[in-house]
Amino acid sequence: MNSPTEPQPVVALGTKTVRDALAARGLVLGEHPPGTALDRLATLISKTAMNVDEIQQMLLGRADSAIRQLQSVTSGRDRVRHTSTCGVLQSLGVEIDTLVARRGDGIQMLRQLTTSYADLRGAPKPTPAPSRLPAPRRSGR
Repeated sequence: MNSPTEPQPVVALGTKTVRDALAARGLVLGEHPPGTALDRLATLISKTAMNVDEIQQMLLGRADSAIRQLQSVTSGRDRVRHTSTCGVLQSLGVEIDTLVARRGDGIQMLRQLTTSYADLRGAPKPTPAPSRLPAPRRSGR
């Protein structure tokens, strides 16, 4: 459970990623004439975002289970397992690692798709952040 000072987990991470990426270019995911490239791309973006949202929900559930199990260890309530040779988290660690990797792949794919969508829509590219390199030194001749 989160305390009031802890940030709330983002449940719909795929949807948020799409919304934020397109908003940075002044766009929202819109409807387009059926069969057009923009329509197919918008559909692919929506489906990919829903997939990432599902993965994120599974990941949050597994992480919550791991937290509860580890809290029982830190509080000493895991005594029943002292004779067990199984790991405390058993398969949860592997499941969490797999879900994190799948989520990362999905987020990367969404970034690529939203960039392509914005390019096809003709949205201006976001302005790059100014370089923070030091000014070149002048040589004294």
